[in-house]
Amino acid sequence: MINWKALALGALALGLATTAAARPCKTFTGTFTAVSPEICTSPVGICTHGTLVGGFPSTYDFVADTLVPTGPPGEFDYTGHSVITARKGRLFGSDSGHLTMLPDGTAPFVTTVKLVGGTRKYQGVTGQFVAPGVLDLATGATVGSYTARICKSEDDDETDDQEGQ
Repeated sequence: MINWKALALGALALGLATTAAARPCKTFTGTFTAVSPEICTSPVGICTHGTLVGGFPSTYDFVADTLVPTGPPGEFDYTGHSVITARKGRLFGSDSGHLTMLPDGTAPFVTTVKLVGGTRKYQGVTGQFVAPGVLDLATGATVGSYTARICKSEDDDETDDQEGQ
């Protein structure tokens, strides 16, 4: 069985190693929940609308763009895109991940959201979110945790410890 927490921490460490050292970076942790939205524009039928709590309180919307079998039955890699909406701006992400559809109707997954843009306070940021969780295939609901590393541009002198402050 796959150790999802170790996989998520390994992915985060790899991403942190590639983040520019000259930028001021902050790490945030917390949990998330999500539901399937009324309208889903995904070509593979997977969308979520959720809430992040903890260090980076915000909402997010995810749309899967691809879902590709990886060999063993029930194993898939996926890509997609996210918009994370916080009080001080939006973050745009390019998502990739792996999920395993289990016979009980759940699908454990690990998503890595590479930050590719932002608005207001988050314009010019880099970094990523790594989020292991479980998708309920019958309802579309998800639950899980996240660890994020967000690096701001060098000229951003804000020192919020928490986004929501």
